[in-house]
Amino acid sequence: MKTLVRFLSSFESTLASALVVFLTILLSVQILNRYVFQTSLVWVEEIARISFVWMIYFAVAGAARENRHVRVGIIDMFLSPRALRMVNIVADAVVLAFSLTVVWLGIELVRSSIRFGDRSPVTEIPMSVIYAVIPFCFALIAYRVATSLLRKPQPNGDDTEVLPLE
Repeated sequence: MKTLVRFLSSFESTLASALVVFLTILLSVQILNRYVFQTSLVWVEEIARISFVWMIYFAVAGAARENRHVRVGIIDMFLSPRALRMVNIVADAVVLAFSLTVVWLGIELVRSSIRFGDRSPVTEIPMSVIYAVIPFCFALIAYRVATSLLRKPQPNGDDTEVLPLE
């Protein structure tokens, strides 16, 4: 069980990193084919585009895990610790609501893609598989933000202890 929790705690970053390596190899092969062998593999650009988008989604989910999503940091200097905590709670609630909305809309997109049998132009991969990254990663983001919201404040003001969801 601890191994599974440890794996899930860095799943997003690991997958994003693996996709960067995959992209590097894939595009290097394409460059080699183009400039050395004067040919190219038609499917490489489509797979690279899909991989790049997936990498971004998983990297964003990893950033949410580390509470490094987009925010205005200068406000930290002007607010009291209590006010800052309240602002962070409201911001996390907004991100959570947005993420859950995107999960719902992403599921609808995947369902629609399945219903119409959409496929990618070159590789014929079902678009539902490609689009599935949207609800999946935003569900990860929602989970990570919800976990952040459930942090138990410590008497000394340090919020490092987390409920056993992470």
